[in-house]
Amino acid sequence: MVLTPHTPPSQDSQMLPPDTVPVPRRTSQADYRTGDLKLGRIAVLTDLRRYLQVPFDCLVKCVGAMPSQQDLQRIRHNLTESKILADDESGLQWTDFTPPATSKVSEENAFKPLGRIIAEILAEVPKSGVSFLANPNASPLSERNNTSRPDGYLVLSIKKNEPKIHWFDIAVPFEFKKGRDIESLRDDEQKIIWSLHNIMREDLLRRFAFGITIEDTQVRLWLSNRAFLAVTEPINIFENIDGVISLFYALGSASSNLKNLGWDPTVERICDGEVFQYKFTIEDEVFTTTRELATYGADSMVGRGTRVYEAKDAKGKKVAVKDSWREAVRQSEGEILKNILASCEKKLQPDELAKAKRHFVEVRLWQDVAIDNTRDETPMIAEGTWVSIDLNPTLSTKRHLSSKGDVPDSGQLSALFSTQLGIIAHEIPRRVHTRTVFQDVGVALKDVTSLADNLTCLSGALMALYYLHKAGWVHRDFSVGNTIWVGGVGKLGDFEYAKEIDSNTSNDVRTGTMHFMALEVENQKYLFYSNSDSVLSDTYLPLDPPFRMNFLHDIESVWWAFTWIFFYHTDTETANSGHSFDTQLKGYHSAFPGTVGKTSRYRFFRDMRELRRSCENVVSKPCFDVCRLIPHFAKALQDGYRKAEANYPSLALDDTLLEDMHGRAAGFLRDAKERAGVIELCPLPNFRKQKRPSPGDETSPPSKNQGKKPRH
Repeated sequence: MVLTPHTPPSQDSQMLPPDTVPVPRRTSQADYRTGDLKLGRIAVLTDLRRYLQVPFDCLVKCVGAMPSQQDLQRIRHNLTESKILADDESGLQWTDFTPPATSKVSEENAFKPLGRIIAEILAEVPKSGVSFLANPNASPLSERNNTSRPDGYLVLSIKKNEPKIHWFDIAVPFEFKKGRDIESLRDDEQKIIWSLHNIMREDLLRRFAFGITIEDTQVRLWLSNRAFLAVTEPINIFENIDGVISLFYALGSASSNLKNLGWDPTVERICDGEVFQYKFTIEDEVFTTTRELATYGADSMVGRGTRVYEAKDAKGKKVAVKDSWREAVRQSEGEILKNILASCEKKLQPDELAKAKRHFVEVRLWQDVAIDNTRDETPMIAEGTWVSIDLNPTLSTKRHLSSKGDVPDSGQLSALFSTQLGIIAHEIPRRVHTRTVFQDVGVALKDVTSLADNLTCLSGALMALYYLHKAGWVHRDFSVGNTIWVGGVGKLGDFEYAKEIDSNTSNDVRTGTMHFMALEVENQKYLFYSNSDSVLSDTYLPLDPPFRMNFLHDIESVWWAFTWIFFYHTDTETANSGHSFDTQLKGYHSAFPGTVGKTSRYRFFRDMRELRRSCENVVSKPCFDVCRLIPHFAKALQDGYRKAEANYPSLALDDTLLEDMHGRAAGFLRDAKERAGVIELCPLPNFRKQKRPSPGDETSPPSKNQGKKPRH
């Protein structure tokens, strides 16, 4: 296995990027946001699905400077002198630390001698910047209301005497178990994964994080970054004393410069009263954040980890700063938008180009993050073994109450994974840390409350798609989160998956946001030619062409966004009437199930009678008067697909069809906007009988007994 934290890939070895298959995120759903810690952990594990098991020595060498043989000899001697180690006929052994499973004392006391061992090893490291704390008596301070508490942690030495430790200052969390049985292993794994997850979502400054689990005599090192979660094969604390010394020496050595433990030296955290803000330096310009715009992208352990902030430059001008991790083989969003505008200049008339620029978000600058003049990338893994996460024991048929008393949708998640092993080497995408500064600061469509403004914003984004398509590109990720309302203008953003229509890739796999994904993209096949197979069939004809996303798919995504506005919201007047919110919620989940392959979504779009019935029965009357054209819009799209696929396997995606479909789509939105009047929208979850916490309440708030940690 090769682990190289910052080595850029060879230009000669780069290939055309495979498209990223979207995975429905449990961390974006209600279970994660109920405030129930157990459900939150299950959501994280369900999203993660697996971790990579690697040899112990290979990952430890990636942490920090390893002790030389001379250092090891010196440390062993000093540990013996201080009676941490004993050297007798049977060889080296820990003086006070015995195998925990054989100990009759509590788990806390069984591992207490380990704290002294770690402290003495760290004392041998020049300029070590961390200290070990075991069994803290309070949960660390959290910006996300996280009440979990690790069994111990390496904390920044300058913070160890603080009355309360913040998650920001925890370098390496620990979990201990006296036993080595399956239940103990699983419990430690779930807790350390949650701790690593919380560090990565809570702290913008953390690029990666290490963790340690110990079950009886077995110790494992964990690494979390935006590309994967890895864990070492275990070593025996009592049989591999040099390995234990090397592990904590490497962690202590890394702490002399915190970038080696995952902190980002290119960002400064500042405290603005009770709120933390950040100061970015990008291409010699300084931008100071003023508020969060969207940080939910950081909730998934693996992925882009996108965070977006409103910020001000040195002259006080407002901008939006986006921090994310793109796949290494992909271009940055700024570069993609630059290429799109170049295509627009070639293919559009001057007045069209001006309109296109008006409805595209404007990028001011972009830059890959560099640490010590080296591009910041996730490590490259040459080999390893995937371990699938077993969620069976974490599932419960009982409904769990959070400390707020809110009832989640369900105490049970449907995903089940058995523990399996498989060899893996090449399929982990490396990710590059990148930042983009946008001139436009606005509100995402999903957060706009005026129905008329919603529809105006959607119309502006559709216009952006029109010019994008005329220039020969497809967006491939249209959603209510990527459509921005800026000063009365609807703009299209998030071009990370945009590509030229004639781009030379073998096949387009699913890209996009599940709720707004076109059916053909979801099913990876053409569905509207005369002899098309059933959506449930996996049979492909020998002459089937490779599936390609086209402009019709982007327009269908607009239809899904248009429909989502009415199914996810109700008007404020109806909110105080006898409207059946349970019926609307059921209809919403049928149309927007959030998972791939649900037949209810397929029927919702294709069955005109069912679609009309759903709109009439689900949507409130004032809103239905506005959106009654949803079925007509869907039929127009289906007609467009049939025209394009009439001579399948040849596809007729000509300019005439493009103009016709965009014109009709714009007409439907214009008609709806004229009917919208002064209707104000309210998100449906706000009016359920059993309400949820607000999106900011990611986990339960601190309880009165937060210092008491249950033992398993």
